Amino acid sequence: MLTYILRRVFQMGLTLFIVSIISFLIVALAPGDPLASQLDPKKTDADLERRRDEIGYDDPVVKKYLDFYGKFFSDLWAVATPSTSEGDHTWKLTSETSKESVLPTMWRKAKVTLPLIIIDTLVIWSLSFPIGIYSALRRNTFKDRAITVISYTLIAFPGFWISILIIGFFTKTLGIPIVSPETIGVELEGPREFFDRTWHVAIPAMVASLTGVATLTRYVKGQMLEVMDHDYIRTAKAKGLDRDTVYYKHALRPAALPFITMLAGLLPSVFGGSVVFEAIFGWPGLGRWVFEAVFTRDIYIVMASLFVGSALTLIGILISDIMLSVVDPRVRLS
Repeated sequence: MLTYILRRVFQMGLTLFIVSIISFLIVALAPGDPLASQLDPKKTDADLERRRDEIGYDDPVVKKYLDFYGKFFSDLWAVATPSTSEGDHTWKLTSETSKESVLPTMWRKAKVTLPLIIIDTLVIWSLSFPIGIYSALRRNTFKDRAITVISYTLIAFPGFWISILIIGFFTKTLGIPIVSPETIGVELEGPREFFDRTWHVAIPAMVASLTGVATLTRYVKGQMLEVMDHDYIRTAKAKGLDRDTVYYKHALRPAALPFITMLAGLLPSVFGGSVVFEAIFGWPGLGRWVFEAVFTRDIYIVMASLFVGSALTLIGILISDIMLSVVDPRVRLS
């Protein structure tokens, strides 16, 4: 196991290096001039040229690559070191549009997005499996058909439309503000502040999870039905094993393998976040921040986000591979 992990870490490092080169070239060699669109209209061409020289915009690609990642890892070490504060480190990567330090801002935005992602993920995965398994074990019954109808209905309705309805219901009907991470214009302390923040996080996360629960429930049911039709399940039933042993031990573990693989996408989902829900609910989160940086062509934010997102993806794949070997004894890591 240790040998496998070390080999995979080496492969991940090599893959991440290749990804860093490709992503850098895509962003750096894209047509157009991002600096010209970000510069204050009152500035002159001389100011633009001066800014080009300051950031080395016209340097050779290799020099720009080494310069960017030198600054990136310097700032990353400062962010990862708890003793480092804003005043102890001169941040090298700075946004061209907002003039904020890229990695500290990324970390602050991530802490805003994380509660949404965590609650959304917990709701989706904790509800989808029991509902999907329940539906599969009661195939073609009234309850199974009811779950199917509800699932397809939630999948059919756009998430942003449901969000607008929820906001209207809570804000206009009940008079409860749920937009933004906290109630704006009200000073709260202690337990009231905690419950206010919890309320503002829970509602968007629950709304965002509706489509995910419906979709994953259909996948769980389909995978469970496929495994239940295998010969070894019929053999286990013929041997007289009780229902719970057959379904929850012999059928559930193989049926769960594809979903363990899906867990690899949870870490990078922090970056994708839910741009639509963050925009609708007024959350200044990471997904919305990166999305806006793409449109404003803020290259430092885009390249840093691509690198960190790629690293999280590779880490997620490694974790899912290790979990597969634990769940399925047929998988051997050597």
